[in-house]
Amino acid sequence: MRLRTRIQLSTTVVLIVLLIIANTSIYFVFKNTTTTSEQNRLTNTSNNIAEEMNTNANISMVQVLQAYLISDGMIRIVDSNNNPVIEVTTNNDYRNIRSKYDDDQFEGVVQYKDSMFVIVSIPAINENGAVVNLQVIENVDLLFSSVDDLKWVLMFATMVVIIILFAASGFLGRVISRPIQRLTQTMKTIEENESYEQIAITNHTKDELNEMASTFNRMMEKLEKSYSKQEQFVADASHELKTPLTVIDSYVKLLKRWGKERPDILEEAIDAIASESSRMKYLTEQLLQLAKSEEVIESEKEVVNIISIVETTIQRLQQAFKHTIYLKNEQREIHMKIHEQSFVQLLVILLDNAKKYSDDDILVEVKETNNSMSLSVKDNGVGIPLDTQPHVFDRLYRVDKTRSRKTGGSGLGLSIAKRIAEQHDGNITLESAEGKGSTFTVTLPK
Repeated sequence: MRLRTRIQLSTTVVLIVLLIIANTSIYFVFKNTTTTSEQNRLTNTSNNIAEEMNTNANISMVQVLQAYLISDGMIRIVDSNNNPVIEVTTNNDYRNIRSKYDDDQFEGVVQYKDSMFVIVSIPAINENGAVVNLQVIENVDLLFSSVDDLKWVLMFATMVVIIILFAASGFLGRVISRPIQRLTQTMKTIEENESYEQIAITNHTKDELNEMASTFNRMMEKLEKSYSKQEQFVADASHELKTPLTVIDSYVKLLKRWGKERPDILEEAIDAIASESSRMKYLTEQLLQLAKSEEVIESEKEVVNIISIVETTIQRLQQAFKHTIYLKNEQREIHMKIHEQSFVQLLVILLDNAKKYSDDDILVEVKETNNSMSLSVKDNGVGIPLDTQPHVFDRLYRVDKTRSRKTGGSGLGLSIAKRIAEQHDGNITLESAEGKGSTFTVTLPK
C-alpha cells in the first residue's frame, strides 16, 4: 500500500472514530439532559401536590389532583397493594399503564403501546393517614421525537463529514508524500544516470519533510565532492606510480639488451632503478600514512607536555637539517591531551616542508591562550602564490610539480598534517607571499 493511501485511510479512520464518539456523546448527553429536566419538572409538581394535600385539608384529593393535571398525562394515587386509588387523566387509555407501589421516590421512563412516558413517584399521606404513592405521568412523545430528529441529523452530518474527511485526507496525503515522491524520483535518476541530482526545494518551511530534503541535498553534495576527490586521488596516484614504473621498465629492457656487454649502462640502469624504487617506496609510504591517519583512536590520546615534545623533535631533526631551527616559546610547560606520535608527525611534516623550500633558518613558535594552543612553523623561502594557497592541503597537490619532483615532494604531507589537526579538533592555516616565505599555524583547542 502506498504511503499516500495509508495516510488517507489512517487519517480518515481516526477522524471517523473521533467523530462517531463525539456525535454519540452529544446524542446521549442531550437525551439524558432533556429527560432529567422533564423528570425534575414533574418532581417539583409532585412535591407541590403533596404540599397542597397536607396544607388544605378542606379540599379533596381529587380536586387537588385535577388542579395540577398536566396537558397530556395522568396523576394517580397508588396504595401499597399496587392498586390505583384515585386517577385523574387527560386520556382514559392511560389508566392501563401498569402501576407499582414503592417505599422510596423514583423516576423513570416507561413505554406504553407506541408512546413514551416519564413517571415520577413520591411517598405521600392520604386523607385516611395511610402511606401511598403520588405518581405523576406525562406523555413525552414530542420530546423523544426531538431526540430522534437529533439522532438523524447527527447521522447525516457524520456521513457528510466522512466524505469531506476522506477527500481532504487524500489531498493531505498527496501534499505530504510529494517531497517523498520527489526524493524517490531523484534517487531513481541517480541510480539510472549515476549522477548526483538534488531535490528542488520550492518552499523553505522548517518542517520535517523540508529538513529531509535539505539533508538529502547535503548528502548528495558531500558524496559528489567525495567521489570527485576519490577520482582525483586515484588519477594522481596512478600518474605518480606510472612514471617510476615506466622508467624501471625501460631500464630493465635496456639491461636485457646491453647490460652484459656495457658496464656503464649496467651501472646507470641500477642507479636509475634504485632511485625510482626509492621514490615509489616513499610515495607508497605517504599514501599508507595518509590512510593510517584516518584511524587515530581517541583512547590513545594522553596529556603530555607540548614544549618537551617540540624541543625533542627539533633536536632530532637538527642533525639532518642544514638550516638552523629556532624555537620561540614563552612557557616551559604546556600540557595538552593529544596523540603524541601523530603530533610529532605533524611537526616533522611542517619542518620538512620548510626545509625543502627555504635556504634560510626556520622559526618554530609555540603560544598558549586560555582556550587553545598554537604551533607555528615559519620559513623565509620562495613562498606560495596566492591563487594556489587554497589547494595546498589537497591530496597530491603540488604548487610547482617540477620543483616538487626535484625536492622529492609527493603532495601528501600537508594533507596528512591537516587531517591530524582535524583529528585533534583543531585546524591548520597558511600565511604566505611569494619571495617572503610561508607560515603554517596549527591551532588545537584545550
